[in-house]
Amino acid sequence: MAPALDNPGLRRGLLYWDGQVIDDARLVISVVRTAAGLGAHLLRDFRATSITASSVDALDTRTGERLDIRARTVINAAGVWAADFDTSLSVVPSRGSHLVVRAERLGNPHAAHTVAVPGHFGRFVFVLPQPGGLVYIGLTDEEDRAADGHHPAVPAHDIDFLLGTVNRVLGVPLQRCDVVGSFAGLRPLVRSAQPGETDPTADISRNHLVRDVHGEAITVVGGKLTTYRRMAQDAVDAAAARLGRSTPSRTKRLPLIGAAPRATLANIGAPARLVAKYGSEAPAVHQLAGTHRLLAEPLFIGTQITGAELLFAIRAEAATSLEDLLERRTRLSLVPEDAARARGRAAEILALAAATPFATGTTK
Repeated sequence: MAPALDNPGLRRGLLYWDGQVIDDARLVISVVRTAAGLGAHLLRDFRATSITASSVDALDTRTGERLDIRARTVINAAGVWAADFDTSLSVVPSRGSHLVVRAERLGNPHAAHTVAVPGHFGRFVFVLPQPGGLVYIGLTDEEDRAADGHHPAVPAHDIDFLLGTVNRVLGVPLQRCDVVGSFAGLRPLVRSAQPGETDPTADISRNHLVRDVHGEAITVVGGKLTTYRRMAQDAVDAAAARLGRSTPSRTKRLPLIGAAPRATLANIGAPARLVAKYGSEAPAVHQLAGTHRLLAEPLFIGTQITGAELLFAIRAEAATSLEDLLERRTRLSLVPEDAARARGRAAEILALAAATPFATGTTK
């Protein structure tokens, strides 16, 4: 399961099964498209500049156009930027850094494993196998108020910390040259300490906060990816109460687009890899592969991602640029070398999509 472990040093083991988000970008896109299917109106590439309880001033980052949005109620779900619109909050950005290595370097593991951080009870570094022959190693937990919220950098000491922790249990230690990519995210933690006090970000609560004050926008902040539906439920229920609605949020049992029972997915006429990635929409992606030579082939030798997946991202998932395709749909950008190899083919498919009215087999 984890061939790279230092087997002579093992004394005992514990095997457990748990949920794992394979691709957080695909989760976000699925949530957005599910909302659109239920009637939501979506605006992309806009930056909110100010909000009130019933309005949002926004700027189109592509054209510079300003937009004044009016609503019966507004929810501030701006993450690490939430305090920009609610000065009563103290939001601490906590940087979570990850390293990317080739799976073959760790013996192609097919199970995740954890490594305890010395001197920190309850803290672990995770080694997570991913589709496409990669492994993620993470993560850190450091306050970073100066980080770029869109592209937070991974500092050298985070790389040293992650490699040093993991190498304690590997038969052949990883070297810097084994790291083919890195990425970081920022958790918007709500500080509970009094002004002037400082807590390590690992000690700040991961619970989310819904702040509902009459005359102000509702704010939801904090929490974790694993509790995103409960956060949505609490925020939507607060908004519904302002609107005088008694029907509670139904997110708890609401399937995302592409979801289906296991038995249904097992009988879908598409490759298993596509079914795992797209669920019931896999046949639409698979069908595209037969419409043009660019779509049937992998983007480069060493990846299974095909041109059909990029075209589907353009036609059904609102991708409009190379960055959309390589960073926010396929995650190829996590390994810069792979992104560079895919860039030319991705540009061809963008041009092809603009010139040819392909059908995606989906209405959303």
